[in-house]
Amino acid sequence: MAVKRKVIQIADSTQLVSLPRKWAKLNNVKKGDEIEVEENNNRIIISVNKESNPERVEIDASNLGIMLTRCVHALYKRGVDEIRFTFDNPELIKKIQEAMGKEVVGFEIIDQGKNHCVAKHVTGQFEEFDPILRRIFLLLLSMGEDIATCLKKKDYDHLQNIVFLEETNNRFTTACRRYLNRRGHTSPSKTGAMYYIVEDLEKLADEYKYLCTYFYERRKESVTVSEKTLELLSNVNQLLRDFYELFYKFDMVKLTQIAKLRKKYIEAALTALEEAETKYDRVTLHHILTVTQKIFNYLGPYLVMEL
Repeated sequence: MAVKRKVIQIADSTQLVSLPRKWAKLNNVKKGDEIEVEENNNRIIISVNKESNPERVEIDASNLGIMLTRCVHALYKRGVDEIRFTFDNPELIKKIQEAMGKEVVGFEIIDQGKNHCVAKHVTGQFEEFDPILRRIFLLLLSMGEDIATCLKKKDYDHLQNIVFLEETNNRFTTACRRYLNRRGHTSPSKTGAMYYIVEDLEKLADEYKYLCTYFYERRKESVTVSEKTLELLSNVNQLLRDFYELFYKFDMVKLTQIAKLRKKYIEAALTALEEAETKYDRVTLHHILTVTQKIFNYLGPYLVMEL
């Protein structure tokens, strides 16, 4: 809710504006505290330092079942610092520990009883956002290109190693989403669009993982993928590289080219599906279609940030 404040002139060079009392009480702002002031064109954004105002939540884990991990990860991404779990079965502590797993970096269980435990963020500081994001892109490019090479050379055993990269991607994308929820983008109006892109970069790694797992589990079969399908997979990998380059250097020509190639590759994949003679081609083409569309979908939020 917008409120109006009058500017108070102090001497010749200093101007003051009072903080809304309700906001100050809600955020525990006291005399002598430091607050963050960010200039954004004709707006000034005032915020408290979230590191000094940790968020704590309580959640009943008794009936979450298979959604326990999702809930824990969601709270972590939101930026929560402390989670108190209550439950009716003490054995759930082990499942809570498993839910925190490899993605909830820096959280440890610091207190537990018969019907509760408390997990708190105790170690690890935020890295800079941009280097992590670039590592996500480079990891995805590596996954896509390595898969194409393995399928071409019929080196299906190596696909299991590529699957492990998806776990790394999960850690990176989870860290980035926590960062955005805690600190936001350097340009606040871009936070939502950036969050969408990071969220979907995590899902892109899932597509690569599913493709790897499919072929790895059938590595002892007479697996054959047609040259046409492999060529299309390589083309889509290049499309991802095109978007990566566009992301770091805006180019309207490249932007338009990505849109044109997306249409071309979608049509080619659909035609190839109709003509596919093996299940291996059909499964690969399915993932090619999904990856192609995901890459194209990045353009929407990207334009929100760049135009």
